[in-house]
Amino acid sequence: MPWFIEQAKERFPGTPFRVAPLMNPGVPEDYASGILAWYSLIHLEPDQMASALQNLARTLAPGGRLLLGLFEGDKIETFPHAVTPADAWPVEQFISMLAAAGFETISTERRTDPGHRPHAAIGAGLVRG
Repeated sequence: MPWFIEQAKERFPGTPFRVAPLMNPGVPEDYASGILAWYSLIHLEPDQMASALQNLARTLAPGGRLLLGLFEGDKIETFPHAVTPADAWPVEQFISMLAAAGFETISTERRTDPGHRPHAAIGAGLVRG
């Protein structure tokens, strides 16, 4: 992960970037205009997801954007992943959880490559305010 942050800092030197824990990002409310959660939420226990999404919503300023990547499944299903177990999620269920945390879905993309798990990307905007 540090490599991604270093690349971002080099390309956009006037913009602050950081890695933070999802459950306690250590920043004030309304701090960020954007959050990238690219395949990081998949490692949370399913019963932690609502709280994590609420924490992300508190961290974002009104109108802020969230982009996340996940594995898609017909149901919440835990599977072995490269470093630690991960969960696949039904996209519609994830979108409902985002809405409950104050997000409006802007875009959804799905990809299925032969021999691999289905993937999804969701772009959402914070609508609380």
